[in-house]
Amino acid sequence: MDQKAFDLITAKVGEALEALGCQPAKNMKQEEDGKAAVFLGDGIAYSVIFRESRKRFELRSCGMEGDEPDGKWKGLSMWLFDPENDGTDQAQSIANDFVETLQGPKQTAIARSKKKRRKDDDNNVDTVFFFNRFVGLFPELKNELADERALYGDGRPVTFARQKLLPKVEALCAAGTDKNAIGKACGLFCEMYVSGDMDVRSIITIVILNGLSAKALENLQPLFTTEMAKGFKSAHKMKGKNVKPEKVKKSRKIMAETLNQMGNH
Repeated sequence: MDQKAFDLITAKVGEALEALGCQPAKNMKQEEDGKAAVFLGDGIAYSVIFRESRKRFELRSCGMEGDEPDGKWKGLSMWLFDPENDGTDQAQSIANDFVETLQGPKQTAIARSKKKRRKDDDNNVDTVFFFNRFVGLFPELKNELADERALYGDGRPVTFARQKLLPKVEALCAAGTDKNAIGKACGLFCEMYVSGDMDVRSIITIVILNGLSAKALENLQPLFTTEMAKGFKSAHKMKGKNVKPEKVKKSRKIMAETLNQMGNH
């Protein structure tokens, strides 16, 4: 492992987390598959870990049990890093992305926590926030999103995902040349799958992942977190099947409509 890269990334993350009231943990047990730095806050813990076997940095979070992390880590972002080929510039890019990830979702969660949560959704991130997170990776999405909202508001998330986001992810992952961009894309999918509402999860698994070619999945799937792998496995079994929308739980309608659209192609 590149100690300088690890120190640079954890220092930047530490500065961002200090502003959120988190402090570095002391005397934490190290992970078996990599070196980690842990930061503790009020009811939440964050961790930066470099996995030696997979040559990647991960930003994670979990809840607390008393004064200790509960160990149920959820991935927020991940970047590939090869100590033999990557240097300070790449480490700086990773640090900047981790800081951006912490500041973006954190502020959104604070704002949305004041709103009443839907009874059949455990999470808060909606499709608007989901698409905006990909503008950094695909800058052209910014104008496409503006055009979409000018014409349809937020009423066509499935169509927009299939027509605009899916082709970009397919081109990136099928080519397989930009490993860091692929890693960032996967990190966003994993992050949004955990924090997103039912609509976001359906778009990720049924529209995007089920819509990718085998070549694209070959480059993306090995980077899935445990949660993302389980979600994709379940969605892949449903590919091509028709599902009748439930009348009571309206939030399920988008998932059913998406499945039916995929089944007709």
